[in-house]
Amino acid sequence: MYQVVVNRETLQNHLHYDWWKYVVGIVVTVMLWNLVSTMTRPQTPPDKKVDIFLVGDYLLEEKVEPISQRMLKDFPELLEINFMNIPLGGDPELEMAGRYKLTTVVGAQEGDIFVFSKGEYETFAKQGAFMPLDEYIDDEITKYIPAEELEKYKLSVEDEYAEDKGPHIYGIPLKGVTLFNDTGYNVEDKVLSIMAYSKNKEKAIEVMKWIVTKGR
Repeated sequence: MYQVVVNRETLQNHLHYDWWKYVVGIVVTVMLWNLVSTMTRPQTPPDKKVDIFLVGDYLLEEKVEPISQRMLKDFPELLEINFMNIPLGGDPELEMAGRYKLTTVVGAQEGDIFVFSKGEYETFAKQGAFMPLDEYIDDEITKYIPAEELEKYKLSVEDEYAEDKGPHIYGIPLKGVTLFNDTGYNVEDKVLSIMAYSKNKEKAIEVMKWIVTKGR
């Protein structure tokens, strides 16, 4: 019978070549635990909160609590404005874990507002993931972002089953927003969008406008 010899040398070789499997396992376990905890804890009614996912760069989540509290002062009707992070990029295995979390969150229709890189924004917009923002772009927004710049974010949905294929503006660029300067999350190439499945679209639109205008 074949016997596996476990000694210090074989253990070191195993850890040298397979260490990433343990890292991915830990990351996925933590992500799943956080997701399960979120879904099973007492839930704030959807119309009393806005959940915002910042995708891409790493976010120092302890730095966004003061931002949430600052925003809630202008939204007394809300109980929560939550910022959550889905890191992407860097190590291939951690990228895979981030993609898994993103797929799980979107599949569960979690989150009202998402912030993506422009490339990710275009991918999701063409799939029909976002609500059109054309009618909500007013003088307050164009004061900071020229209309011709916003036109660059106009896309058509490529889903053959979509009722409205556009073209529409589905995202607002965050370049120039300083709200997240101390959080580690770089918004210079990021785009803010509201999910088509959001359960609190009215407040998500107001929060979007607040970030784009007062977050400077």
